[in-house]
Amino acid sequence: MDFIKIKLFNTPIVKKNDKQIIFPFKKAAVLFYYLLVNKQATRVELVDLLWSDIDEKTGKKNLRNALYQIRKAFDLDIVISPQRTIVMINPEIEIHTDFEDFEQEGNIKLYSGEFLKGLIVKDAIKIEEWILIKREYYKELYIKGLYIKANNDFIAKQLDEAEKNVKKLIELDEFNEKFYRMLMNIYIEKESISKAITVYNKLTKILERELGVVPEVKTTKLLEEILSLRNIKKDTFIKIEDFFYGRQRELQIMLNNHKKFISNLDAKAILLLGEAGIGKTKLKNKFLSTIETDEIYLLETNCYQAEKNYFFKPWYSIFTNLWDIITREKITIPQTWTNIISCIFPGFSPNNEQADTNPLENIGMLKYQVVEDAIIGVLNKVSKKRKIILVLDDIQWIDKMSLSLLRRIILQDKSNIIFIGTCRKGHDDRIEQFIVSLSKYNKIEKVNIDRFTNNEVMNFIDQALSERKLTNKLKKKIVIETEGNTFFLVEFLNSIKENYNVDFMTSKMQDILKSRFLDISDEGKKILNIISLFFDGAPIELLEIISGKDELEIIDLIEELEKKNLIKEKTFVDEIRYKFTHQKLREFVYTKQSATKRRILHNKIAGVLEKGLKGDKKDISIYSKLIYHFSNGEDRLNTLKYTIKNLNVYLDFSHELFPILNYAKVQRKKSLYLSEQEVINYMRNIEKMLIEIKEKEDITSNIYELEIDYLHIKGRYLIREGRYKEGIKCIVNMINYSGKINNHCYILKGYKQMIYYCIQTYKIDLMKKYIKKGLIVAREHNKKGEIGILLRLDGLNQLMIGDYESAERLLKKSIETLKKIDSIDNKYALNIAASYNYIGEIRRHNMEFSKSLYYYDKAIKICKDNDVLKSKNIFNINAGQSAFEMGDYFSAKNYFINALEIFNELNILWERSIGESYMALILVKEGNYSEALKYLKRGIKYSKRLKNPYELGIVYRVMAEIKVNMKNNDELTTVFKDYVDLSVSEYCSKGIELFSKVKKSYEIDILKVLERSE
Repeated sequence: MDFIKIKLFNTPIVKKNDKQIIFPFKKAAVLFYYLLVNKQATRVELVDLLWSDIDEKTGKKNLRNALYQIRKAFDLDIVISPQRTIVMINPEIEIHTDFEDFEQEGNIKLYSGEFLKGLIVKDAIKIEEWILIKREYYKELYIKGLYIKANNDFIAKQLDEAEKNVKKLIELDEFNEKFYRMLMNIYIEKESISKAITVYNKLTKILERELGVVPEVKTTKLLEEILSLRNIKKDTFIKIEDFFYGRQRELQIMLNNHKKFISNLDAKAILLLGEAGIGKTKLKNKFLSTIETDEIYLLETNCYQAEKNYFFKPWYSIFTNLWDIITREKITIPQTWTNIISCIFPGFSPNNEQADTNPLENIGMLKYQVVEDAIIGVLNKVSKKRKIILVLDDIQWIDKMSLSLLRRIILQDKSNIIFIGTCRKGHDDRIEQFIVSLSKYNKIEKVNIDRFTNNEVMNFIDQALSERKLTNKLKKKIVIETEGNTFFLVEFLNSIKENYNVDFMTSKMQDILKSRFLDISDEGKKILNIISLFFDGAPIELLEIISGKDELEIIDLIEELEKKNLIKEKTFVDEIRYKFTHQKLREFVYTKQSATKRRILHNKIAGVLEKGLKGDKKDISIYSKLIYHFSNGEDRLNTLKYTIKNLNVYLDFSHELFPILNYAKVQRKKSLYLSEQEVINYMRNIEKMLIEIKEKEDITSNIYELEIDYLHIKGRYLIREGRYKEGIKCIVNMINYSGKINNHCYILKGYKQMIYYCIQTYKIDLMKKYIKKGLIVAREHNKKGEIGILLRLDGLNQLMIGDYESAERLLKKSIETLKKIDSIDNKYALNIAASYNYIGEIRRHNMEFSKSLYYYDKAIKICKDNDVLKSKNIFNINAGQSAFEMGDYFSAKNYFINALEIFNELNILWERSIGESYMALILVKEGNYSEALKYLKRGIKYSKRLKNPYELGIVYRVMAEIKVNMKNNDELTTVFKDYVDLSVSEYCSKGIELFSKVKKSYEIDILKVLERSE
């Protein structure tokens, strides 16, 4: 029996036997959803709901078609018409729906988002109204259930769970004071009085700003009770950790700067500098608690030592939060920006299907210039709504790409974004250069946090322990032992306050740390041990799995540890994690565990994280954690596996990330690439791991697969760089190893990479050989998509040979094949566009230039419709050539400019020299000789790098034509004489020789005409 499962909360998903059903058009889907909820409806009712804007006859026809399409999509009679006027869901089919289960069971977990989220039906006002009514209905049911759950949790003293659910209630209904009062009561129970007061203040501002009213009497009375409670229990809530002493000068610098920022004056980035434990984060937190944050967007993140070598890691949480802001505030940003950023930050537009596709097929080999521009564009767009404060802790651990991005954000001439960071003294040269470059333009202020003086330490002690009087001898000993370091000073005073024992003061700092854990329960220590394994905090779900305890036990232990101020709760995006209150406490607990115990726990954590991989773009954010845990767990195989995957992510986006400066009078420098040496270092590290694994472990198919993966990455990179000999060796080895383990997917990847190499270098016979091999494998394993791609490549091969009839037949067959399997997600859109482009090439080679433009424009439109950049440049280059040969230099120039703009965003070489060279020729015709020379130089450079005979031939053709124009033009001769120094016949001879290799006819004829003109 067929099993139908349907989810209408959040984005609707319909599945039959675990296979997703895709409706051919939106109104068919909405019709099905309506019947699903209402069980049945009359035909008149349905036509009125969905097609009231057209005549009745057409509406009924559309209804019949929609019902037919629904049945066809399910391949069964899921909708029936027992009477002519009635349409209904077939009651004999078993259907499970989330909304019905939610209504019947009242399980709030089933409500995963608003009803039919994001669904908009154009030209159907009545169905839109029905959707809105249903959304509100289910939302109210959810709010009611959530409130009951929160209230029950509060009564049962499950305060964390109650707090989480009440915060959800406030998000859903921000004006309901009942929810705010419940949250305030929760904080009273948790003895977080300041948080309760903050909730009241937040409510007051929202009501005043949005409704122009004040809180209800009940709420105000509750505040009075809280204030009274605070006075009664004032001493109860004072902790040494909450005590803020000194740093008034530094705090005032930050507050004055913030006042300028809010007033649109010339504010600066702030960098707090000091040694570990000196109080940088405490000062930063004091500043943030002092300023008004309701009218700004506060985006905070941490840099971790374990992620120093993984690009952009600190920005992951920022861009996830940024997407929440964009969604909540309904801020419109260009889809291209969304696609680009989503490929790097999985949490940005998590439901964006474009970003789930292969980046190479979607936005191409991105130069990080275009990524950077998109990121800054989004930040600036959001900052127009509210100003943004970017806060990064511990930037001494920041990766260089994140640092480059941060530098440009600060240097841009905008007043709506400001940066606040903390950094340890003794940082490396990268941070120093960062500070120097920003200081040069007066864009940053360093705030040095120094140790307390002896007198300040004495005052600190007196104020922090005002209820106790320490002897001068003991205070002097504290001064000597702590040397004015805030962290150790706090630890000493905590030990005194909690243990009432000062004998330990004769021991060193290690003993101070040890004293913090003396009265922790054994089970609490086990939780601390586990948390210490996480450099960025431990989620409660993982603590449950690793410790084997249930959630309630974990919460009890966490409360014990929080009361001792050993750990704190930190929210990362939508996940709550627990981390140590100070890094030194974590380091102490971590190092006290045996190496064997750490290794076992690291592997256990890695195993849990690995099971959570989804096989989509979100996995990228987990790779660095897996590498960290598997590496510390001494699991070489998995460390290598995820190191290769992580490298592949970054090489998919081409070399390296961002321009160094883009501010005011600063001249734009070259894009910041992952240098050749850096790539080599990554490769060597992987190769070293491979050798070690092979030496110490039996060679298995898993090891072969990792080596194959690596060879593919390395070979593709080398070929892309024009280092063909080394690249081909890697790909050939990859194919051979794939054959040994009978992995046809890897074999096909290897064949295609060899085909791309042959296209670049015009090795037609070798290309044909690999196409045949690829088609045999693809057909044997029924890989229809691969067959379609290989048919396109086969068509290109025939085009390169000069057999245009066979080429066009194969290209049309490729289009037909791919369209059959590409009706849903346009996965093969670029391959289809490429086939149209090649048909255009056939027309161009036959000198049917105007006809060729029809196919080029068709290919360009596909790119535009699918928001992709890659290949659009190639199609524009080819179209520009046709327009040029027609004598339409205006259109040709526009095509070439469009292409070269894309080349400036994508790090690919293919056909770039053609665009640069033709632009040189057009500019010569316009009389702009100096600019023309710049284009020609680039054309020569790129053609030599790629070594493609056709592109080299185009360069010689252009140089021959320029040489002809130099005869009677002294100004042109003066500009080009050092670069176009051969005779016309020499250029023509070289060009003819190259074009003959690639069977290009009309270019040869052009060169023969130019040759005769000498």
